[in-house]
Amino acid sequence: MLFLASDEIMAAPQAAILQKRGASAAARVEIFDDPSSVLAIWQELAKAAPASAYQTPGFLLPWLATRGAEARIEPLFILQRDGDGTALALFCLGLKNIGPCRAAVFLGEKDSNFNFALFRPGFPSDRAAIIAMFRSAARMMGAKAPDLFLLLNQPLDWNGSPNPLAALSRQWSPSFAYQTALARDTEKFLSTKLSKDTRKKLRKKENRLAEIGPVRHLVAGDDSAMRQRIISAFFAQKIARFETRKIDAGFDGEAMRSFVETASQPSGASHLELHALLCGENIVATYGGATHQAHFSGFFNSFDADPEIAKSSPGDLLLLKLVAAKCAEGVTTFDLGIGEARYKQMVCDEAVPLFDSFVAVTWKGSIAAIVFSLSQRIKRNLKQNRTAFEIARRLRAVLHRKA
Repeated sequence: MLFLASDEIMAAPQAAILQKRGASAAARVEIFDDPSSVLAIWQELAKAAPASAYQTPGFLLPWLATRGAEARIEPLFILQRDGDGTALALFCLGLKNIGPCRAAVFLGEKDSNFNFALFRPGFPSDRAAIIAMFRSAARMMGAKAPDLFLLLNQPLDWNGSPNPLAALSRQWSPSFAYQTALARDTEKFLSTKLSKDTRKKLRKKENRLAEIGPVRHLVAGDDSAMRQRIISAFFAQKIARFETRKIDAGFDGEAMRSFVETASQPSGASHLELHALLCGENIVATYGGATHQAHFSGFFNSFDADPEIAKSSPGDLLLLKLVAAKCAEGVTTFDLGIGEARYKQMVCDEAVPLFDSFVAVTWKGSIAAIVFSLSQRIKRNLKQNRTAFEIARRLRAVLHRKA
């Protein structure tokens, strides 16, 4: 634990709400640098609060130990209680140096598609109180305090529950995320997403693939050997795909593989599910994701780029089998994360806007907030302009070849 203290940070509207719950107006802020010190509360809030798989210990603890360690992220957990000691909110953050600036960011960083702090239902959206809470936490940290809270890629709500941080000053994130509502009846669901002609073409593709070998959808589950096979296939297929497109994969090191291997260990805590499409004994497509609170989030996917295999669209075939499996399980919402892609629009009919907020604590943080804000706006303009985005992609490919 870094520090434990009480601070009178509640603005009048928030205090009034807490008093209605029988609590005093005083809120207590606690900060931790050891996940084990807050784990019991974290697990409880992950069940009680609106949350995605990205906020669960099952995702973030393996991430901290691997990808977070590689990026030299220092854990920072900010817990807010009411006057009676009830945990109201938990912020799973990390500290990192970005140039001369020290920033507090959501754990998971680019590996998390949705950033959403854990708020007990009924937590009020009070801009002044939330800013005061962040500044109170920074004061308690002393020399270790961040200059800036860099809060990126947040949804306005999570499955209908509003995000209290939307009360902060905000701007739109560069990219949308994509999701859809599922139905118990898989056939009914797919008939609303795919035309008869499209479904007929996909059946032909699956039949053509079956001529090479029997086609089946498999989930690794407790089979450690299959889990390793799927992980190896994913990395081989994804890295080959990125190299073909002259894109720096950015995750082909030991840390990313260790994260996937650790997070996919069956634990019952929203662990990473590994799905594969097999053609004979060959894995021709993969999907990784997790289900939390009846919401499935897709983390990654890959497919075999061999022309004989790729022409049958194995990635699309596995996606439809994955959707069917989730419909049968009673999952109600299905997302494929951030970024525009054709395959996402095949089943996801909702573009989810995300927002960024910047809470400066020091003068250095105020300057950094302006720089980050401008950078994010430029990225958004590029990504939302197809022509500009394609030019930027080609330029990146040229620079990658020269490097």
